[in-house]
Amino acid sequence: MTLIQWKSPRAARQRGGKVLVFVAVSCSAILGILGLVFDAGLMTSDNQNLHHATDAAATAAAMDLLLGHSTAQATATATSYVTALNGLADAQTTVNIPPVQGPYAGQANYVEVIATRSYQTRIIQLLGSASQQTITTRSVANYQASTAGGVIDVLDPTPPALSVSGVPPVLPSYPAILGGLEVLGLGTVSVNGAVLVNTTWGGVDQNGNPAGTGAGPPYGISCTPLISLTHLNALNIRVSGGVDNQANYGNYKSGASSPLLANQLPVPDPFETLPVPSTASDPVNVNTTLRGSAQVISLPLGVPTVLQPGVYDWIEVDAGQAVFQPGIYIIRSTNPLTGLALNILAGTVTANGVMFYVTNSSSYNPQTGAPDSGDGDTRPAVSVPTSLTPSVVINAAIPGSTFLPLNTGSSPFDGILIYQRRSDASPVVVVHSSLLGAGTFSGTFYAKWGHVLFTGAGTYDIRIVSGTARLVTVTGMTIVPSVFLPPAKDVFLVE
Repeated sequence: MTLIQWKSPRAARQRGGKVLVFVAVSCSAILGILGLVFDAGLMTSDNQNLHHATDAAATAAAMDLLLGHSTAQATATATSYVTALNGLADAQTTVNIPPVQGPYAGQANYVEVIATRSYQTRIIQLLGSASQQTITTRSVANYQASTAGGVIDVLDPTPPALSVSGVPPVLPSYPAILGGLEVLGLGTVSVNGAVLVNTTWGGVDQNGNPAGTGAGPPYGISCTPLISLTHLNALNIRVSGGVDNQANYGNYKSGASSPLLANQLPVPDPFETLPVPSTASDPVNVNTTLRGSAQVISLPLGVPTVLQPGVYDWIEVDAGQAVFQPGIYIIRSTNPLTGLALNILAGTVTANGVMFYVTNSSSYNPQTGAPDSGDGDTRPAVSVPTSLTPSVVINAAIPGSTFLPLNTGSSPFDGILIYQRRSDASPVVVVHSSLLGAGTFSGTFYAKWGHVLFTGAGTYDIRIVSGTARLVTVTGMTIVPSVFLPPAKDVFLVE
């Protein structure tokens, strides 16, 4: 028998009232939870967007500092990145150079960017919460060394396709360059330091992928184009463009990973602020005496010809013994027959503690440095195609000869052997081979927009800063400088 339970209408009404209360309370809680999730999600998104903006701002400002721009410009850049480029015009932005808080407080080369915005709540304010919430983000970036000390700096991003005229019997003619830095001959050039090349010409990167402005040739760096007979090894190989074949490049340290990085930012001229030689910049080593031209042709066993620092029209050593007294030799014209300013072909040369400053300005003033002191950063115009006559040819493969750079610690030119006027694109050529029992050769080449061609077999204490460069070796060349150029630097986000 089925029993039917009877419930009074009153009890049902009481239970329904309780459900309504529960539903009302639950809706309020659910609305609060939904509002919290909704507004928290939007706040998180806004916070991430603001943080991305401060990251970009700090990085851009640090890049300004790396490029030598003022603190004021770096501050303006950071503010613009937050408010304009990221569309956060209402953000309150503070830029501190250096930072005022955190682990990098007070440290140079660091940028701290702090941004604050108000978030307008959508739902939770309906439940009594504040209608506005404050969002604050902070980012810190800096620039720091990213390579070993520099040894070879090639500065020209888009050089002309120049070739080098021959100077018999020392120098054959060379065809148009196929790389901002070109390694020719047979063997390996090993560099105990960094090779930094600003040339943007194309090729491939360290993974064999396209790099630079085209497929090449010409390349940012090349090793005996078409047939890989040479290799370049260094602690770091950094190029703004690409290379011919990534397999041609290795690490100076045996067994270490590839040092090649393509598509990199250019490096600044390490001698950007170097003055030209004058009594104002170096009164100790600059002599203003006008000495005309000097040609050394004497018997090998005769009395040495002694040359003094001063201002020369041109210098040529063809035979005999030549002794260059320590100091700076300013050469401001060329031999009308050869077109060379400094030409050392034969004989025995002792040039210890010297610097040759080569200028194409016949009116060069050794007291003020004019007109060279007014040279800007613009690359000189060169007709293309063109074959350029060198300004300097030194046959250093002469037994008993020594070439050592200026050795005056207080001089801005300390350690430099050859310094060519910035606005002169002429090649500078040095030929040396220890296989022939040649003497000592060391020092720094500086030809901002010129071409440096160094031929050698042996170990050298040299540095090269030039527009373009060629290294030619037969059995191998090792470059181990006693003093390094600045390393490449990059920007890093550290907080």
